[in-house]
Amino acid sequence: MKKLFCVIALAVLAISASAQKIFMGEAKENQLLLADPFILEDDGWYYIYGTHAADGIVVYRSKDLKSWSDRCGNAKNKLALHKDDVWGDRMYWAPEVYKVGKKFIMTYSCQEHICYAESDSPMGPFVQREHKPYLPQEKGIDSSIFIDDDGKAYMFWVRFTNGNAIWVAEMTNDLRQVKLETARHLLDAKDGTWEHQMGRVVEGPMVIKMGGKYYLTYSGNDFRSQDYAVGYAVAEKPMGPYKRYEGNPILHRHMGYYGTGHHALFKKGKGYYMVYHAHNSGKQVQTRQTLIAPLVVKQDKTNGRFAEDYTLGVSHKIIIPTVEK
Repeated sequence: MKKLFCVIALAVLAISASAQKIFMGEAKENQLLLADPFILEDDGWYYIYGTHAADGIVVYRSKDLKSWSDRCGNAKNKLALHKDDVWGDRMYWAPEVYKVGKKFIMTYSCQEHICYAESDSPMGPFVQREHKPYLPQEKGIDSSIFIDDDGKAYMFWVRFTNGNAIWVAEMTNDLRQVKLETARHLLDAKDGTWEHQMGRVVEGPMVIKMGGKYYLTYSGNDFRSQDYAVGYAVAEKPMGPYKRYEGNPILHRHMGYYGTGHHALFKKGKGYYMVYHAHNSGKQVQTRQTLIAPLVVKQDKTNGRFAEDYTLGVSHKIIIPTVEK
């Protein structure tokens, strides 16, 4: 009887430890570890970029979002972008890549300046014609480009005004210049909310358009906080004003993972998916892990009829991407 009790006790402890590990959202073996991730789909392949390397921007690719190749960049050290080909030499953060015609455009921050580079391939090498930042006169991070149905382009980014704040400005059609004279302030961290717990931070903006309205998704709170999270705001025009969703945040300690945020949205089939990062575990932030989940989009109803507004959420069906070695 005593032996049976010991066996049961050990089994309970094992189950408890396993449950705790799952709840803490610990990174798994061979899991893809990228912060500030972004996914581009091109010609049947998914390409993922993110904050990771000290000397540039990494890229991996996949057919199914689950299994990813090892580094596959065409620049030095198998990077998509290497510091020898661009301005600056450190702090390569939050890249996004867009296909414009036959060119691939990457925006990213380096040494807390917004930068721009081009390539003929999604795997690089991404290079700058002139080695200089987009906005040499000021610091900023987390740039994201939105091109409206009429072809007009806008850049959303973070300025260091009253903490980390989200701004927008018009761009030239070739995406090579920002019309800084059109810059407009959109969001500050709201006092007494999830956005303002560990510093004044709203960041990582990204816009999608649905039903004729603009949905600005963003992260709030400091990325080092376990309560780093994602919310959104809605506007009638790309340059705002934006009204926050009352149910924010929509991604917070998602499925037992801590520090879930700095996401990007991408199309898969008829719907959107969200790629985002989370803390390595419940005990440490770095190296942040990458997770993917479907974006849940529900069309609101008014008096039994569908309205133009949509409500966004994140599915519990998480994809944990792994890297082939």
